[in-house]
Amino acid sequence: MKPSVTFEIFGLNQLKLINAFRLNGITVSGLNRVSQKQMILSVHYAFVTKAKELMDNYGFSYEILHENSFKKLVLSLLGRVGLIVGMVIVVVLAIIAKSFLWKIDIEGNSSIDELAIIKALKNSGIFVGCKNDFDKELVEESLLALDEISAVSVRKIGTTLRVEILESSHISAAKQAGDIVSLYDAEIVRIVINSGSAKVRIGDRVSIGTTLIEGWEYDTEGNPLMQVTAQGEIFGKVNFTYSEIASLDRELRIDEPLTNTTLQLFGLTIGKEPLIDYRHEKVTTKTKVGSILPLYAKTTKYYKLVSYEITLDELIKSVTDKAINNLIINAGSSPITTTASAKLIAENVYRITVHIEAEVSIGGKKVDENFGN
Repeated sequence: MKPSVTFEIFGLNQLKLINAFRLNGITVSGLNRVSQKQMILSVHYAFVTKAKELMDNYGFSYEILHENSFKKLVLSLLGRVGLIVGMVIVVVLAIIAKSFLWKIDIEGNSSIDELAIIKALKNSGIFVGCKNDFDKELVEESLLALDEISAVSVRKIGTTLRVEILESSHISAAKQAGDIVSLYDAEIVRIVINSGSAKVRIGDRVSIGTTLIEGWEYDTEGNPLMQVTAQGEIFGKVNFTYSEIASLDRELRIDEPLTNTTLQLFGLTIGKEPLIDYRHEKVTTKTKVGSILPLYAKTTKYYKLVSYEITLDELIKSVTDKAINNLIINAGSSPITTTASAKLIAENVYRITVHIEAEVSIGGKKVDENFGN
């Protein structure tokens, strides 16, 4: 079990953050880009401090979903008498727990969303916490009903269900064959084609959804020769507007945090949270203990806070930096022009509006579902 921390990260410009991790030698695993503003990934414990620093620098917010360090957790629990009692209860319940399913591992899905597979399993009555006496052949039949799956293998290993799938070949082909379209309204300034055919020229103004690179190659007379994977980058001059309501008032963490750990099992909590008599910031992490029972250790750190005030110029610079980090994708060394304005809406509270003009990579994939059929 490799020691790692799993983060849920919120913010735009995910590619820029992932690239920053790579340049700083931070290996990422379990990457799941849930949406344009949300992704989940894991990093090794040795790089956690650096990863947090980069996320702060690039204006991302994050939560720790999981800390994979069983040894550290056990040592922490042994220091608390109340938690040891909870572990005794766990041992007693372990015998009962063996008759339930507590983990589902899915492998082989590169194009199919894992949530779609989990939903199909749930429709068949298979989910974490269900009885472990189901017919695995019926489970396989329910998954094969999905058009995206051509073969499936289901195995029960103790209280874990392992699902291995083989995706239909036309699905992966479609994912590769799609045209590259514009993600922004922009003016084309640079074109780089690796394969496929450019559908725009330098100086053209395009809107969101315009095809930039087509997944076809043509002869000199314009006749189509073959369908290929559209690859390349189109750069355009894009105007962004970012607005945020922000306050001059700030709070700063001081001193070492007060740490408290409780156990959660079947919705029950073992242990109590402390009473805090000062203003504080609460940071909570939840770690699964073992793989047999739905047992979690909830660790909460309480940081003491002190208040201070920044200047309006500092506030404008802070919001401008955040706007650039959130909105500029693959701008590289291209020039960035910004203008910002502030409007007072309450005491020490302003609406900061930032206008940005920059050259960025504007292309994204459009899937052609008919390719390969």
